Amino acid sequence: MENVMILFNETSGKDKGKELAEQFVEYAKNHGQTSTNFILEQVGPDCDSGKTLKKAKTENVDTLIFIGGDGTINHNVEDFKEELPHLKVGLLPGGTVNNMAKVLGIPMKFEDAADIILGGVTRKIDYGMINKKVIISTMTIGILADTAARISQEDKQKYGKLIFVKNFFKLLAKKKRYRLEIKTDKEQWQGKTQLVTVTMTNSVGGYTNFDDSASPDDGLFHLTILPKLNFFKLAFYLPKIILGKVYEIPGLKYMTAAEISIKNTSEKKVGTRVDGDPSEDLPVQMKVVKHGLTVFVPESSI
Repeated sequence: MENVMILFNETSGKDKGKELAEQFVEYAKNHGQTSTNFILEQVGPDCDSGKTLKKAKTENVDTLIFIGGDGTINHNVEDFKEELPHLKVGLLPGGTVNNMAKVLGIPMKFEDAADIILGGVTRKIDYGMINKKVIISTMTIGILADTAARISQEDKQKYGKLIFVKNFFKLLAKKKRYRLEIKTDKEQWQGKTQLVTVTMTNSVGGYTNFDDSASPDDGLFHLTILPKLNFFKLAFYLPKIILGKVYEIPGLKYMTAAEISIKNTSEKKVGTRVDGDPSEDLPVQMKVVKHGLTVFVPESSI
């Protein structure tokens, strides 16, 4: 690492982005990175990403460090997607769920995560495009997306995962369903559903054993369609869920593909939730960018 840009977002997670950025610089210099040029840049909705990108090019940045959760990682990948083939990326978890960090075995403890970046071991992983926007981990349509849409950043910080559970059951009681048409190069599905989840890893919502057939570098989206949520039925198949074999549950439709198109077949607007934040309304076209991201990881995750 010669020129390192540390990107932090003061409006995500627990609002300690800048503090963590300064802490990393001090930690890195105390661990041998005395000649490295560190550049601290704030990112977020009120910042000019164009200026940040231009500064990275001017400073010949070779390494980016993202501080935050999945939403922050998503926005940074979006901004730098044209430059990513020439860059390495380090992750310092600082969000609420930190799904991507958990998938890659990156610890939540600052010093341990910093050691992984300084260790220099990298792995190429996938990200995806949903229309013209980025997805790095998970997209939801239906009850999960609508649940998250009703929760403010302040509530996420104050109540954590409990607020998701509370709002989820409120919406579940309304028995709302969504009319969708989903196509891949091999399959097609059309009907009513309460929940659609598209993942790029084996993890959903920080639970890292959701789908044991998925990995962050397999070049595929893993799509799960649940036409109707039945908790008694799901409880019966809980062992399969725990073992990461959600695709074996009867009545659940499961597909894998490098490209997917999804549209709603009713006149009502249907939104999506990508990496924890609101994203594109249907219809969407999705495509995997295989091995588009080079990330510092523990040796154990290679």
